[in-house]
Amino acid sequence: MNPHGEYQFGDPPSHRPYTVINMVSTFDGKILTGERDEPVMDLGSKTDHAAMRALEEVVDGILIGAGSLRATPGLWYPGDAYRFVVTTDPNLPTAGRFFTDRPDKAIVVGPDELNIPGIAVWNFGSPRADLTDFARRARTDLGLKTLLVEGGSELNADMLRRGLVDEVFLTLTPKLKLGRNVPTIAGGEPFSRAEVETWNLVSVTRVQDELFLRYRK
Repeated sequence: MNPHGEYQFGDPPSHRPYTVINMVSTFDGKILTGERDEPVMDLGSKTDHAAMRALEEVVDGILIGAGSLRATPGLWYPGDAYRFVVTTDPNLPTAGRFFTDRPDKAIVVGPDELNIPGIAVWNFGSPRADLTDFARRARTDLGLKTLLVEGGSELNADMLRRGLVDEVFLTLTPKLKLGRNVPTIAGGEPFSRAEVETWNLVSVTRVQDELFLRYRK
């Protein structure tokens, strides 16, 4: 069962893909149950996992941060979607399925000085990759119409602050984590009061004790 139903998206802008974030959090807003570098598959239910897979199967590309990839060494994606990982550190699990399942579709996104032998790297600026330039190249060079972002917190924040996100899918679980420094779905530098954004709630579905929310900008 997919609580979001059939995924339908708007037309992409000419300069970037139509971009959505998909995350799961505790009801106090935290995106992990253990430590930062530990797997988080115990956070959401089987229904949440199924919704995530269904979304991954209909997009043209998937973008994650290096921390998320390192915390999930067995990470894999279905279908022919491009898979991108953003990093400043060349120390990535290149022997994992993220790279080996479809090496022709696996791309590292990093700053100008980043180089990983045997792996395709897109370089954009310094000291961190400029994700606006990345989104433009993904649209113009690869023709990506839809892009899914799966965290972590800092990557989500960078995409949101740059205005590169059109929708957010959020699964709210009946779990409580607490913690002053535990990451939420988006970290980064806070907006000022004048900058705070209001998004539209497109749909909400309850499945047992989980809420599946969809927001659109």
